[in-house]
Amino acid sequence: MKPESWPRYMREKRLQDGRTAYYWEPQGRDLKAGFSLHSEALGTNYGAAIERAARLNTHLDAWRQGRTATKSLNTSSRFGSISWLFERYRRSPAYERVSERSRPEYLRALARIEDLGTKPGGKVGDLPVVAITPEAVDRIYAKLQCGPRGKRVRQANLSIDIARRAWDVVHRLHSTTVPVENPWRGVLRVTTKKTKPAASRAEAYALAMKLRELGEPHLGAAALICFEWLQRPENVLGGKITWADYRSSEQPTHVRVLHHKTGEVVWMPLEDADGQLYPELEAYLSDLPPLGLPIVLTAGERGPARPYSMAFAQRRVREARAAANLGAHVTLDACRHGGMTELGDAELTEQGVMTLSGHKTPQAARLYVKRTERQRLSAARKRRRWVETNETSSKVGIERQTKSRNGGSDND
Repeated sequence: MKPESWPRYMREKRLQDGRTAYYWEPQGRDLKAGFSLHSEALGTNYGAAIERAARLNTHLDAWRQGRTATKSLNTSSRFGSISWLFERYRRSPAYERVSERSRPEYLRALARIEDLGTKPGGKVGDLPVVAITPEAVDRIYAKLQCGPRGKRVRQANLSIDIARRAWDVVHRLHSTTVPVENPWRGVLRVTTKKTKPAASRAEAYALAMKLRELGEPHLGAAALICFEWLQRPENVLGGKITWADYRSSEQPTHVRVLHHKTGEVVWMPLEDADGQLYPELEAYLSDLPPLGLPIVLTAGERGPARPYSMAFAQRRVREARAAANLGAHVTLDACRHGGMTELGDAELTEQGVMTLSGHKTPQAARLYVKRTERQRLSAARKRRRWVETNETSSKVGIERQTKSRNGGSDND
């Protein structure tokens, strides 16, 4: 076992002659981020190796600190380039508001632009921001759509959207470096007609019950919380909803639902004068053994209770979905979409939808309320009633006009 004084990133290796040699090797993520010193042989003298490794760690720490400092970023050779702009955005308060689940996708979307090649042989990330014109963006967009296995329209559109956002954010911070005209705006984009499917109530509960059968009752609760209380999957899995939030002594008839993405807190009513509003979910929770303060935790043979990782939760959902013969569209995210769509089926106003979902704008809420056959039937029936009422009123009016012209009256 290594002693506590053993420097970071120092390792030992037994040589053929029996002696022990020491080496210093930094983490791979530092090398990928641009740290120039890959490794160093420290020799066979333990004391000298310890001293040298400590110096190398000091050098690495200084590099890390400089890399995360905005001042260093703004004085680097990349200042004013597309890579600098995207990195400046990633260090901004605006990026901090991006959910943990979405950040990897944001990083990939911007990297797709940075890594595109240019005719002179460099990369788009090396180009100065002043060289990015609307025409250049159109060419970038065309290249982004070309993937190894065909068109990548969704990925290309996402890259354009995030680049547009990054330009606006960094222009506000560096108005003399980033032009006010945003070339990422107004791109004539290819649109897809695919709508992200929503899980029905029956599908959400079937998924939850199968997860419980497979030994994941808390993950089943996550599916139902996403559907009924409209909380985002990453918040549920991340422990953002706790037993203390549910029918607390201060709010015994409510549950506190935090939407981390928007910062909104919704006190969801659980009952009214007519009874419980979510009896199926509350019945499920009544049989759920608490493993800790968060409602949704995983435990068992895998060690002490802890939050689910997104990857593990998705794998278990896939297994339960297959076992329950559910469609591939039934995910935790689809459960939340299904709950939102059910609000539309119930004909809630946009204000009513927003009060339950925690969305700040009607535009954001509309993305989740899918158009369904139930909504179309309801709208068509309302239209028919209006037509029939209007026809009756029109006939009465015509009869009255006819009698009036003939000198009659309604009392004839």
